[in-house]
Amino acid sequence: MTSLKKNPPILSVVIPTRNRQKYAISAIISILSSISASDFELVVQDNSDSRDLEDYIRNKVKDSRLQYNYTSTPLSFIDNFDAGVRLASGKYLCFIGDDDGVNPEIIEAARWADSNNIDALKPTIRVFYLWPDLEVPSILFTKIPSNGFLTIRPFSGKITKVNPEKEIRKVVRNGGKYLETDIPKLYHGIVKREVLNKVYEKIGTFFGGLSPDVFAAIAVASFAKNVVSIDYPLTISGTCKLSGAGASMRGEHVGHLEDAPHFKYRGAYKWAEIIPRFYSVETIWAETTVTALKVLGRDDLLQDFNLPLLAANCIVAHPEYKSIILHDMYKAFRMTNKSQLEGTFQFCYSLLVGPMWRIFKRVINRTRTILMINREEIIRVSNVKDIVEATLILSEYLTTNNKRFIDLVP
Repeated sequence: MTSLKKNPPILSVVIPTRNRQKYAISAIISILSSISASDFELVVQDNSDSRDLEDYIRNKVKDSRLQYNYTSTPLSFIDNFDAGVRLASGKYLCFIGDDDGVNPEIIEAARWADSNNIDALKPTIRVFYLWPDLEVPSILFTKIPSNGFLTIRPFSGKITKVNPEKEIRKVVRNGGKYLETDIPKLYHGIVKREVLNKVYEKIGTFFGGLSPDVFAAIAVASFAKNVVSIDYPLTISGTCKLSGAGASMRGEHVGHLEDAPHFKYRGAYKWAEIIPRFYSVETIWAETTVTALKVLGRDDLLQDFNLPLLAANCIVAHPEYKSIILHDMYKAFRMTNKSQLEGTFQFCYSLLVGPMWRIFKRVINRTRTILMINREEIIRVSNVKDIVEATLILSEYLTTNNKRFIDLVP
């Protein structure tokens, strides 16, 4: 699966997209206009119902660095991501969503990773953009802007060596909550193509499970050796009305298992029996984690998967499904030969130290912000119309404040 090009680009930014043309167009314009490097490519894998994006690119985009492919046959999330990897020829790959953006210095980060023989570079996500069409109601202690809102949170540029095996185990102990770890990521991260090829050699595909970003994180961590994290934003996390994150913010990213969009065009798929059978962010992440461990031959970690914490996270976030959650938790205890008494104690303990503690900290942090107590220097910009403008604002902020990637790394 290695590229046949003699001089491949140092970095491929890959965008799988489907039926979200206006966001994809904004991402394409932003990335190609802000990155002038020739050793770079932008890959767009389009699986939309119409060819509108293809028509736009044919008529409006004259940049040889854009690799575009249209697949008319409907694909699952997994298959669309897989097609994106196959199109890319870069030495390093970074996946983003079609409503996301990149810091143009991502090309410098890829060169730095290459010069230091890094397999995976895991940046922190410090820049967030809410599209104007998000239409999310404000909730307790949190007001959600609806006019195109960019947030830049503080970052230090600190570089830390990461033990990928240790981070996999953290994900397992966290019940699949991978974002709370330093596990290397392909989605909003930078990964060497050689690592992805090793995944392919092992399982015959690049992705599996239901969530491509979660599966990739487990898979990359299983093969990457030299991994570092950096407290620096290389991408912009966008949230639009049509995104999964947007649906989650509106409380729509939950329901009966058969309603999960992850199953569309996925064919026959067997849900991991130890995971509660309902659709939510928590259960999709957990199910994909368990599936990835099985496919990659890491059954040794399955016995440590934190079922009580998963159930606690689910029951606090989705109390309407508490009967299913508790029923399936005890069923999983029996299947894994776990003492129900011990499991019940761990569930109660997890409620206190897990979701309830996070809610308490969120309330405290929000109260401190309102009272201006130790308030972080957070940059907030309203009326940002699209990701093109968001990228320009970020670049100007980094330059003005001497916080560019090349200013911070050794």
